[in-house]
Amino acid sequence: MDILDGFVRDAMLLDKAFKDTSALRHPTDQGNEREYAVRQVVGKYIQRRAVIYKRAGVEDSDTGTWFRQQDVVLADPCVKPHRTLKDDGRVYIDPSAVHTAVEVKSVLDGGVLDTAMQSIADVQTAPRRRQADVHHLRFPTSTGQVDHIPTSGGVFAYSSKSKRVKTVTRWIEAWCRDRVPEEWPKFVTIADLGHFMWCDPQSGNCVPWPTTGTEVLMCFQATRAHHPLVALSTHLNHLARLWWVPGTEFRLGGAVGIPHGLRVGEPVYPAGVTAPRNTCNHPCLDCQRFGSP
Repeated sequence: MDILDGFVRDAMLLDKAFKDTSALRHPTDQGNEREYAVRQVVGKYIQRRAVIYKRAGVEDSDTGTWFRQQDVVLADPCVKPHRTLKDDGRVYIDPSAVHTAVEVKSVLDGGVLDTAMQSIADVQTAPRRRQADVHHLRFPTSTGQVDHIPTSGGVFAYSSKSKRVKTVTRWIEAWCRDRVPEEWPKFVTIADLGHFMWCDPQSGNCVPWPTTGTEVLMCFQATRAHHPLVALSTHLNHLARLWWVPGTEFRLGGAVGIPHGLRVGEPVYPAGVTAPRNTCNHPCLDCQRFGSP
């Protein structure tokens, strides 16, 4: 099928970008090229209109509060200002415009991952100021409800020093321990290992974002090179269903799934958690998330 061929080609493109840039002498040049490759690939699979920036600074346009430079930012083009410096093209975005931020790393270890998750936590907890005095929904958090959809964030890495799901899980869980779920990354995707996300320990269903703090980490472990990219794209598209700027009219985006048979890898659950009872016989992320065929 055409969509499968596309994912396979893009997985090969990312692998080639990683290998080709290894010859670059300066680490900044490596990082720039690898971030650009991720931005280009991710942009192909986002179903709703978005501005996708590389290395955008997130800064409150009123107070000047700084929420770090994010490697890849998916932003709403309708929210201003998106301030661009003419001399070098650097972009600054108000948190209210940011939907998803992705930290891009070359090779993960525990320390690199900690730094990436802290950067994501900073932008996820940035206040999203309303654009008008209206309320359209209430979004659940671990401490109650807020009148806006929080910013999402996650980590993409080309590789990991550990190829063991349990080891990477331990890295993520150690950092999240004693932090509120609003700071936890929504996902950690490692191109040569799999896609890590949260699930409900009672039902085994995936959740696109943690809210209660009882969620546990699971992984869709890659058995083919394109599986992590399929999982990441599906996750981003589910988050994009609630792409909404505080104070504007809320419209739920259409459900975006992946065709039956397009796999995301082998689900790996933590001890004591089993797969949903009514999963279909192809382990796609949509079915795992909603628990229905």
